[in-house]
Amino acid sequence: MLSTMAKAHPKPTRSAGLRQAQLPDQIPVELAVLVKQAPESDDWLHEVKWDGYRMLARIEDARARLVTRSDQDWTARFPELTEALGSVGRPGTVLDGEIVRLKQNGISSFAALQQALSTEETADLVYYAFDVLFLDGVDLRQSPLEQRKLLLAEVIADAPATIRLSEYRIGGGKEFYARACTLKLEGIISKRRQSIYSGTRSDDWLKVKCLNTEEFVIIGYTEPQRSRVGFGALLVGYYTPAGDLKYAGKVGTGYSREFLEAFQSRLERIEQQKPTAALPKGTYMRAPVHWVKPRYLAQVEFTEWTRDHILRHPAFLGLREDKDPRDVVINRPL
Repeated sequence: MLSTMAKAHPKPTRSAGLRQAQLPDQIPVELAVLVKQAPESDDWLHEVKWDGYRMLARIEDARARLVTRSDQDWTARFPELTEALGSVGRPGTVLDGEIVRLKQNGISSFAALQQALSTEETADLVYYAFDVLFLDGVDLRQSPLEQRKLLLAEVIADAPATIRLSEYRIGGGKEFYARACTLKLEGIISKRRQSIYSGTRSDDWLKVKCLNTEEFVIIGYTEPQRSRVGFGALLVGYYTPAGDLKYAGKVGTGYSREFLEAFQSRLERIEQQKPTAALPKGTYMRAPVHWVKPRYLAQVEFTEWTRDHILRHPAFLGLREDKDPRDVVINRPL
């Protein structure tokens, strides 16, 4: 697509400074800080921000396991990708990447991915690998990012077509971001070329969004009106850095009839009498509200935040089952 390698680089070796290691039971993932513009310096590389499920691929004994960032084992949900990753044939390897479903125009779509999972039609899903953390049992996380990228390209060079390299560009962040937005991508990720993989949220990785999409905690729902089935709208919120749960708005569009009916029964099982979060003064609800325990996350697209910190024109894209609701802390661009 638009992410292409800008220059040729010398091939790295795997001997100097690397240590043999058993794969840890749990590997914290690197997270990006949200910013308003991409860095322009050649100290940075830039790649597409894929709109899917972040997943670690653990390859051990010629078998692969797919694990979410919150350490949930989702191997059984992606049988074709699991088999394809297992054929990479490098035991003691851990890849970091994103599982996506591509539309006909080559753009990843979270809604399309949700549809594939709900119907178990997962054969056309793609795993875009953007990092390698372990290789042949060697811990690479202290190696520079650019060296890890080159090793990753080598690892998956002969992989099946559903395992792809997330390509990158060095420098030119402003132009790269503008091109991504023209193509209506979710955004880009900018990474320091010489950074290690710390497994934390740090400014070594930056995300710049073209579209306003975010995860929110589902805190309640309204009763359906007229011919609507299931529920009317989802009430969503987010945690503050202090741990308080704040109301962010009401999401009434983006649902299929099947989802409205199926998810309603799940909501009923976690209802509670006490309000999950306080509604801002003057908030009006046309339909009765049911509060629920903060167990589920919704991926939501919206136009902007209002002055009162409420979402404007939100639409539901799908459930996020790969993250802990407590991780949804308000994330404003720096």
